[in-house]
Amino acid sequence: MARRSDSSRFRAKAVRLPWATLAARQRELARQFDLDLGLADTDAFGTHALTHVAPRAALAPEFDDRQLKLRSLDIHLSWACGPALGVPRGPFTVWTRSPKDAPKRARISVSGDSIPFVTWGPVEAGCVRVTCRPLDPSAPVAVYLFRTGEDADHAVAAGSVQPVNADPLSITVRTSGATYAKVWNGTDISVAIQPLADIVNDPSWTPLEVVGLPVDQPGAGFEYDTSDQGPVATPMSPVDAAVHRLLRGGPPIGWGPVTQAGRIAPPWAAPDPKLLVEEVRRDLFPELPPMYDLSVREYQQFAVTSPRAVDPPQQDGKYSSMTTQADTGPWPMLMLPALSDPFLNLATGFGASYTMERLDDLQVSVGHCDFLVTGKYSRLAPPDRGGAEFAAYAPAPDPHLVVPTPTALLSERAGLVGPITADAPWRESIRLTWDRVPKNAAASPVTESALARYELGSAGPAQSLLPKRDAGGDRPLLISPDGSEGNTGFNRVALVDGGQEIVIGSGGRHVGYAVAVSDVHGIWSPWQDVPWNGTEPAPQPTRLISVALDTHYAGSPSCPGTLKAEVAVEWLERTPTQVEIVAMYFPMAAATDVPPFGMSPAAPIPVGCFRRDLGFTFAGDTPVPSGCTVQPLSADGTEAVTPGPGQGDGGRRYAVVAAVPSLDFGSTSRWGVQVWARRHLLVGSSPTPWSPVDPNPARTSAASPVPVLPLPPPPLPGVPLGSTVDAQGCSHVRVAWSLPGGADVRTCIIWEVNETSLRQRAGLPARPSDSTLPGQRLVDLRTAYDAMTPTQRRASFRRLVEVDGAVRSHDVTLPKGSNDIHLFIVTTMTKTGIESPWPSSGTPHDHFQAVMAPRLRRPAPPVTRPSIAVDGTVTIALYAASSIAVQRFRIYRTTSEEAAREVSTMGPAFADAVVTTAPLPTEVDPVLGQPIYSATWTGTLPGRWDQWLLRAVAVPVDVVPQKGERGLPSAASDVVGLLVPPGPPELEPLAADVWGGDHRGVVVRTATTAPPRVLPAGVHRIDGDAGAQPIASVELQAVPVTPLTSAPAAAATTPVLEQGTRVTGRSPLALWFTRPVAADPVDVRVRLVDPFGREVVRELTVPGWVPPPPDVTVSIVDVFAIAGRGVHVGIITDASYRRRPPYVMEIVAQQRLLGPLPMPIGREPLNPVPGRVPGEGVRPGGPFLPREPFRPPIGPALRPRTLSGSFPLDEIPLAGDGFPRTTEIVVVRNRLRRGLNPPPPYEAFIPLAGPLRITVSIITPEGQRVTDVYTD
Repeated sequence: MARRSDSSRFRAKAVRLPWATLAARQRELARQFDLDLGLADTDAFGTHALTHVAPRAALAPEFDDRQLKLRSLDIHLSWACGPALGVPRGPFTVWTRSPKDAPKRARISVSGDSIPFVTWGPVEAGCVRVTCRPLDPSAPVAVYLFRTGEDADHAVAAGSVQPVNADPLSITVRTSGATYAKVWNGTDISVAIQPLADIVNDPSWTPLEVVGLPVDQPGAGFEYDTSDQGPVATPMSPVDAAVHRLLRGGPPIGWGPVTQAGRIAPPWAAPDPKLLVEEVRRDLFPELPPMYDLSVREYQQFAVTSPRAVDPPQQDGKYSSMTTQADTGPWPMLMLPALSDPFLNLATGFGASYTMERLDDLQVSVGHCDFLVTGKYSRLAPPDRGGAEFAAYAPAPDPHLVVPTPTALLSERAGLVGPITADAPWRESIRLTWDRVPKNAAASPVTESALARYELGSAGPAQSLLPKRDAGGDRPLLISPDGSEGNTGFNRVALVDGGQEIVIGSGGRHVGYAVAVSDVHGIWSPWQDVPWNGTEPAPQPTRLISVALDTHYAGSPSCPGTLKAEVAVEWLERTPTQVEIVAMYFPMAAATDVPPFGMSPAAPIPVGCFRRDLGFTFAGDTPVPSGCTVQPLSADGTEAVTPGPGQGDGGRRYAVVAAVPSLDFGSTSRWGVQVWARRHLLVGSSPTPWSPVDPNPARTSAASPVPVLPLPPPPLPGVPLGSTVDAQGCSHVRVAWSLPGGADVRTCIIWEVNETSLRQRAGLPARPSDSTLPGQRLVDLRTAYDAMTPTQRRASFRRLVEVDGAVRSHDVTLPKGSNDIHLFIVTTMTKTGIESPWPSSGTPHDHFQAVMAPRLRRPAPPVTRPSIAVDGTVTIALYAASSIAVQRFRIYRTTSEEAAREVSTMGPAFADAVVTTAPLPTEVDPVLGQPIYSATWTGTLPGRWDQWLLRAVAVPVDVVPQKGERGLPSAASDVVGLLVPPGPPELEPLAADVWGGDHRGVVVRTATTAPPRVLPAGVHRIDGDAGAQPIASVELQAVPVTPLTSAPAAAATTPVLEQGTRVTGRSPLALWFTRPVAADPVDVRVRLVDPFGREVVRELTVPGWVPPPPDVTVSIVDVFAIAGRGVHVGIITDASYRRRPPYVMEIVAQQRLLGPLPMPIGREPLNPVPGRVPGEGVRPGGPFLPREPFRPPIGPALRPRTLSGSFPLDEIPLAGDGFPRTTEIVVVRNRLRRGLNPPPPYEAFIPLAGPLRITVSIITPEGQRVTDVYTD
């Protein structure tokens, strides 16, 4: 039966893992922080600029170089089954073959405009060859393959090539399964494919290994094939096979040794293979029987559920009463660890490891090959029938070296929990989030993460926050998005560090977090760090629930008073020891007056005020008062209770009463008091701040209780006026009267007569002349009324209304449109039916009340004329024509044109201009014929680049009683604009930084508050110089807006100005340019000019770039002569011979002109090297014969010679049995030895006779040099 393939249900992937290269990267990273990772030279430990990095040697991980070398050709193969297929009831089989491609031309459909979309029908391809012609020969041509979707997340494979000309080219991409492609920078496209079905049914596949669950033999405990597993050539039990896979394929190294901030990362350790397999069998296998039950088809496995009761939510020992359960199906419990953790991937039988070349007995060698994974299924999901053998194809692997670093890592407080008991610490939970790493064709998806924490205030290493495996090592956390696809949170990943105590009084937690992510192959990203600074909440302030000031009259203006306050004190979080209360008393002229400015319990007492201090301490729960009385209250404050927990769970209430000896009301009509309170605590920050504060102060007042004896009312100044007309056009008047105390009155009768009726009864003309003022009309009515007989007086009035005897006033509606003066008199009716006589004692007209409807007068809209002086002083001249006197002008301002349309939307008036002089007779409006009232306001307005829009309203006097007139505010003036420019432009000091690999690039940063837009007065312009390069003047709004994070391409040849996003009224600016020589300083000048020509100039000299010193050392440790041959030199250096490009050792030896060659005279040197034992021969393992000392020179002087040589460290051979006879300098490297006198790492032989001057230098790949000199 032919194998079936469907990469949407069953797919595989193989990658090559060069562990030695990955370890070298970690070594290089550690070297940047002077870490020791098991290098040859372990004696020295450098000092790094980050002082918290050292000391590290005890915590730095050590790599097994032999193991890394054996594993440098590893291949990790992993596979996955979709829920629509399920997992088979037996192990998988892994097959191999030599890579081969046989694509055939296919009929395709091409759509799309800029990026062609190519399909070849419903056939799933395992090899795709695209032939096309480049659109742009200077840009690469790329092919992306897809099975579903069209974005980078759904790409399954990709390939690219750089064209050399415009001729057609071909790109072959091998994949586990694709159904269409996208081609970038290509046209005239043709496609050849090899169907995936042809590949999986190729007869050249050879079985390699059987891989499955580590079940027992002969019975697994569930329906699963328990046959032997392992390599086909050496089968073994399933358990042994799983252990074998972990031993040969488990990752030998983990996450990086140092975090982004330079902290030592937590030590990484691999789990024990045998214990891990047992952990899988113990924890996972009991969940699997329902999924492998014979009644469950493979494609139904994902729907099997296993509900179980779990502990309810709890906090601090308190459990929820709700019934809780979890549904943990066996499918996710098997697939999640198998497809996310590299060790569990191997242990559960969903992955295997091989090597390209067998270097160890455990390894399974496959060379360069394709892989196929097959599984047998008894029944497929409808519409398929029967069973089948499914196959997943994995093309020959490429090296896998990189996992993306988490980006946009943020820390935030996820929760804050109060103290469990009083005076216990607060606890917080910190949430770490970062961007979800999108999937792409070039990398494996990240599946798990690691989290570590370290103290910012100490130099200690980071501590792992991961749970521990039973089998050893840490258990990484599974990565999952914060939300489902398409919803908020899908693009973010989060971890939480929960329940961390904030030490009381410590100032908060100041920690750093480090996050790294990994994929199923065991490759970890670099660590990404983020700080967290969290503080405990401040203690709750003492709350003043109510404050009252009572006073009473005691016969003099100095009146005694009592201050009453109700205080709430918190006891649940912190235990109080004392409560302080401060009351500050101040005089008030009106009920709305505020205390003197700056009045505070921490400030001096203002003049005219006085202070009283009171409070209480606690003896256990009992308050002990000082300067007052204290009464504990119930939780609702309604009754006195015994002090203690019975006062309530929250703040305990206390009633405080303090006597105030006297308040002097002789000089003020009102006294106010403002009260503050604070508490001292048993633990933590103490005392608490004073509270309450503005804008919600605890403030009250008491009015003068001193009685005032009434005076006789003065004569009425004219005619009293009724109210302004209501919606019906009627004016209202309130008729009021008074009666003797205890009067037995049942009803009060109100009588009324209008001016016209009374004039007719008195024989006056029916209507007065229009020129007669209402005041004169009232005098005429009084005279006529007094001249009438009592009978005539009563007959003139009509009975208007009768009201209850307890009423002392009544609202009377005057007739609509009435211009008459109306007169009212009140009589009474006793409960016994006796009506009072008509009032006539004294002067008769003193008994009636006169009133008339007001005549409304409104000034014309004012004229506003603003101006501004050179010193910025603003003058606003105001004019209004009015028949009624104008007493002031209200002036309004705004910068919003929409708000200025109505004066009601411009906010409150910012100034009042008072009319101080009456208009002259000649100051009359020529149109209206009314006097012109004027006023002037002088002051300052805040500087703005937008115009102030001004309007004014004329406010007349309230009433003119003699004329019966009431004044109304005028309509608003027209809108007038006034520009009040701000001060000179602002430009922050310049700050410079260097960019670019050659250190020639310079970015100078500053910021300005100048608005980047066209203003009514013009625009701001910016220019300057970058060394010898001028910066052309440009309008500020024309400077391009960018993130300011990377240099623009144009900055390589000419200075470029950019601005960032404006925040809180500040626009960041950056000047990018390239200087000719990195080491030369350069002068930078930036000038900002505002629309009025005012300018500000900032200058900065950017120093030249100075390269850092070399990071290696070298020393000559041993020099001695070899008789008749030359000189031996011992050399120690911490430069690694594994670095690429390599370090280079340079040796120069110069003879000094002293005489002929010395002859040996004995076994001892004349000038022994310090530290060596005279007569000692070659050290164990050294390559030299016994040494001979020098004798004094004899004979004629010799001509001096010089020898030199350069030796890349990676090319220096290992030491053998001795140095060859040669005329050149020879250098060898010794193996690392242990013991009392190990040989130096390097030894050199110089075929020159002494005395010599020997110079040894180490040259770094960057050209830096470190040197040691020896002269004998």
